[in-house]
Amino acid sequence: MSRRRHLDREGGSGLRAKVLVALVVAAAAAGAIAANVLLLGSAAANNAPVGGLSPRTHLPAAPHWTVRPTTGRPHDEHADD
Repeated sequence: MSRRRHLDREGGSGLRAKVLVALVVAAAAAGAIAANVLLLGSAAANNAPVGGLSPRTHLPAAPHWTVRPTTGRPHDEHADD
């Protein structure tokens, strides 16, 4: 009978471990959701227009040795799409 009690204790501790893991996962998910809501709330309070941003840097001109297509579309197999 002592063997049966030992097995019962192992089953109970396994269940406790599973419950503990589930609680940790649930707490992490709740924290992530709360952080997202907080960040979205602070972003929505900003009055910056969406899509109205402008670059703040001036890019240099392409080097003189850059080869540009003279006619038609470039044959790059839509590499930049």
